[in-house]
Amino acid sequence: MKECPYGDKCYRKNPIHFGEFSHEHLDTIYKSGNGAGHYDIPTKYSSELIQTQLKLLEKLFPKEGATKEKESNRSETKPQATSGASFSGATSSSCSSSTTSSFSASTQDSSRLAKKQKLAKNIKDYIPVVVEKGGMAKKLERAAPYNLFLTAITDSKPTHSEPLSVTLQEILDESLGEIESTVQINFMVDIGWLLGHYYFAGILDKPLLVLYGDESPELLSIGKFKPQVTAIGVKMPTPFATSHTKMMLLAYNDGSMRVVISTANLYEDDWHNRTQGVWISPKLPELHEDADTGAGESQTGFKQDLMLYLVEYKISQLQPWIARIRKSDFSAINVFFLGSVPGGHRESTVRGHPWGHARLGALLAKHATPINDRIPVVCQSSSIGSLGANVQAWIQQDFVNSLKKDSTPLGKLRQMPTFKMIYPSFGNVSGSHDGMLGGGCLPYGKNTNDKQPWLKDHLHQWKSNDRYRSRAMPHIKTYTRYNLEDQSVYWFVLTSANLSKAAWGCFNKNSNVQPCLRIANYEAGVLFLPRFVTGEDTFPLGNNRDGVPAFPLPYDVPLTPYAPDDKPFLMDYLQG
Repeated sequence: MKECPYGDKCYRKNPIHFGEFSHEHLDTIYKSGNGAGHYDIPTKYSSELIQTQLKLLEKLFPKEGATKEKESNRSETKPQATSGASFSGATSSSCSSSTTSSFSASTQDSSRLAKKQKLAKNIKDYIPVVVEKGGMAKKLERAAPYNLFLTAITDSKPTHSEPLSVTLQEILDESLGEIESTVQINFMVDIGWLLGHYYFAGILDKPLLVLYGDESPELLSIGKFKPQVTAIGVKMPTPFATSHTKMMLLAYNDGSMRVVISTANLYEDDWHNRTQGVWISPKLPELHEDADTGAGESQTGFKQDLMLYLVEYKISQLQPWIARIRKSDFSAINVFFLGSVPGGHRESTVRGHPWGHARLGALLAKHATPINDRIPVVCQSSSIGSLGANVQAWIQQDFVNSLKKDSTPLGKLRQMPTFKMIYPSFGNVSGSHDGMLGGGCLPYGKNTNDKQPWLKDHLHQWKSNDRYRSRAMPHIKTYTRYNLEDQSVYWFVLTSANLSKAAWGCFNKNSNVQPCLRIANYEAGVLFLPRFVTGEDTFPLGNNRDGVPAFPLPYDVPLTPYAPDDKPFLMDYLQG
């Protein structure tokens, strides 16, 4: 059996994974057990995570059979070929459903593979929140006009039936269309876990193009075992840049397609007990062959912006998809596409500022209703970058300076709005569904935090009682301005972009040349502007207004500022 490529840093809690990969450190700890569930866990490991993983081993490989397996470990057998439930094919080429070749393996390996197959046949052993198939199309229809969801939380039962909760299986649900092929653009991709979802959705054999940012040994060779899968690592211009976008393109047999933009990586933990946001486009029909070149565009220019964004990857395998987008009718989309791409970008006469916070600012200046300067800019993300020595350095001069814009005529004296940041406190994380491990999606470090002590004055707790997610730590990233007095939301952004210069861009100011916005990452999001979504100046907040549903904020308002003894959660707490 192949050793897990992550070694003793493996974070998985997925029975399928433990059927495919061995873990030397877990085997050693498992052998130390006394049979009553008590183990000698070295202090360098997270006790809570190891205990969870050991329970999986107990379930998969009971101690009774462990001795026999050990005794017969040297005897070679010829196990039967595994079924199509072998998802990543990473264990052996014989895991392919189309071959029945025999191979030498230990009895232990045979036993593990057999148990893996048994588990794979039951969707509830693989996916913690299972929603009845066939209902997603109606759920999406009821979610109009926002089409904005949060992922279901395993340990928060009310979210399993909440109308605006969604699972990955539902996104792939046949009621939305019969899938012909897909693209997954993401940072972290556990290909075995993803193909498990494709298996249960009945689309395991459909062409899948994966563009990934974080290196994964499993993705390098996946094409050998699953020829329908093409995996391409996105090359970045600098070592610290990240291909961070989380996007799906779904093509259907009837010629239509759909775009999904989310904040969730494609691995188990991100769809388990973490708050994630998902925007799902309407179905986008195929245009008639004789349609004009500019046909099928939305009022927001989403189609053109998406194509321009995909071109920036310079990946030939995306060309058929760009062509398909060009031939699709995007007119039903009511949000703006908001992207970031690596490089230095200047304002153009045709598109204005194309990417990052400058693009958001340009859209707000053109379309947002006038907003009182006392209305704060509220930011919320799962990580925070190095922002400078004070709030003026980048937050005010660059970022909030863009996000404060609206359609007020030029010339009026404006003030800088208050900047508020929602980021989980130590108390938020320690009280989460997963305890301190809930902070695993919050990579904000002590070194960065120590350099910006001013930030604490702007920090607010993560609270989401109204959405049953206060204990589900937020990997979602959102930016907005709202008015509690008249219960209005002026605009809202859902995006993969954390609060950082790398994600949003930083102006390289030089008096001799036009300002250049330097961006490091690929990011993607959507901007909700009331004029295009509901035809009003603002979205209702809290309650429906004149038949228009309230905008579904992911957190509770009013916000709760940090108390004097509160501190932001830092990744270093998991390493000490």
